[in-house]
Amino acid sequence: MDTRRRGERRRYRGRPVYPFRDRHGEWVTQNRRRLVERRGSGVPAPGVSDTPAPPRRPGGGDSLLLHHRDAVIHVSAERRDPFLMGRRRSCDLVIPQGHISREHALIIHRDGQFVLLDQSLNGTFLQGPGGEVRRVHAGEAVLQGSGYLSLGRPLGENGEDLVYFYCRTALS
Repeated sequence: MDTRRRGERRRYRGRPVYPFRDRHGEWVTQNRRRLVERRGSGVPAPGVSDTPAPPRRPGGGDSLLLHHRDAVIHVSAERRDPFLMGRRRSCDLVIPQGHISREHALIIHRDGQFVLLDQSLNGTFLQGPGGEVRRVHAGEAVLQGSGYLSLGRPLGENGEDLVYFYCRTALS
């Protein structure tokens, strides 16, 4: 029995860690409102269907999730133009800090992998899934699994401007 009053929200100890899969197997990348069926009417809420989602085709669903502060950005493998990070307003991910170049780094999908191309003056620091940190300067690095990107400064000096990445592969 639910003891909450009407309009009252559940209280959680902290913010959830994204991304995660919900009970239907769908990826959750941001807070979303629940769609609740109306009891007694037998009609599901708009957007809710009883049919399962069709399986993804292999190789066609690779994607990359980027988390910066409160923003979650989904970069698909089907994207034709490169994903640009930097200080300039026209970038896909804008981080307005003096140590970051105007067009700091690109992320492209090549040969089934996401690749970081650094084109900055200060370089990009990459922490991979194993915890090792490496500096990419005027070069490229393959993004695998999950980890952190720090543009222009080492990870310890770039507190709130770290970019968390998570590479996903297609479900077969």
